[in-house]
Formats: sequence, structure tokens, C-alpha cells
Amino acid sequence: MNWSEIRQNAGFSGFYRAESDLGRSLPIGHFNVRLKKKGMQKISDHTIDVINDRIQNMDEDRIGRVWDAFAKEQPALVGYVLGESRELQTPDAREDVAYILTIILLSFRELRPGIPVVSEAEFEKAFNAEFEEMEEVFHDGFDETDAMTIMDSFCQPDLLQFAAATIYSEGGEVEESSNFTEEEAGLFIVIFKTVIGLLHKKADAIV
Repeated sequence: MNWSEIRQNAGFSGFYRAESDLGRSLPIGHFNVRLKKKGMQKISDHTIDVINDRIQNMDEDRIGRVWDAFAKEQPALVGYVLGESRELQTPDAREDVAYILTIILLSFRELRPGIPVVSEAEFEKAFNAEFEEMEEVFHDGFDETDAMTIMDSFCQPDLLQFAAATIYSEGGEVEESSNFTEEEAGLFIVIFKTVIGLLHKKADAIV
């Protein structure tokens, strides 16, 4: 995998611009109560399956309303992912990206609604850090053991595993080829790892 080539293709000019009127928390100081922080729990395979079933039963209007809400809640995050997906070679790959992002955002919303907005600067900083880590780990080529170690030690291992399995078309009853090129797959693994990590961090900070 040519990580230098992937990085050159990962620009930050494709952000979807949308005004966010969500993500503002209510003031709690006047309650005079010390609240105990509850950390963000892990999103399980069961939660992912529940969200997937819910999506399958949505009509186009409902899906459209969900995406309108996403664009308002997390404009920079959604904008970057969809902006990068426009560069993918096949429509099926672009659909996979939208599907994965929908599962991720609905899964976090299910367990921790009202996650604060991720800014463009936060996303860019986190993406660069994730890319540098992956570049260092796989500088001599892809190693499955290293990949599984990264998955298992991640804050949301099941969700990242779901994203990777969808990108590489693994886990289905019928063996299918991936809709992504090797370079595209590598880039979007980093992108979704960034997305999940940032949402987890934001959610974990909510009291």
C-alpha cells in the first residue's frame, strides 16, 4: 500500500459547508449539583445490527431527513467524508461510504445524543495524527496481525471492524470483491478511524 500516494489524495478542500444549529448544551451551573461523569460505552455488534435493521426499514424521505440532521449536527465531519467519497472510482463505493457513515452516526446518537460539534480544525489535526500512525505501522507493507492489534486496542473496536469489513466486503454469505481500490480502502479506513475516534472523544466528555 502506497501511503504517500494516499495522503496526497486526502485533501481538505471538499468540506460540505452547513450552518450548525445543534450540538449546543444547556447550561447546568444553576442546578448546583455535582454530576458524575459517565464515560462513553462501547458500541457493540448488537447495537450495529439494530441500527442496520432500522436503516433497512427507512424510506427515502426518512433517510433524507436523517442526513439533513447529520449535516446540521456535524457539518465538518460529514462534509469531509462525503467530499472525499466523490473522488472514489465507483458509485457502489460511494454508497458504501454513505452507509458506513450512517451506521456510525446513528450508533453514537443511539447511545449518546447531543454530541458536540467536531470542528474542521479538529478533524484535520486528528486525521493527520491517525495517518502518521498508520504510515508508521505499515511502512513495510500491510500486516494482518498489526491491523488486528490496532482494531482490538481502539476505543470502538466493533464499529471500526464493521467499517473495515464493509470496505473490504467481508463477512457476507457470498464472497464479493471490494468496491474500493487498495489505495481508496486504506484512505477510508483512516478516515473512518478518525471519525469514530473523534465522536467517541466528544461523547466521552459529556457529563
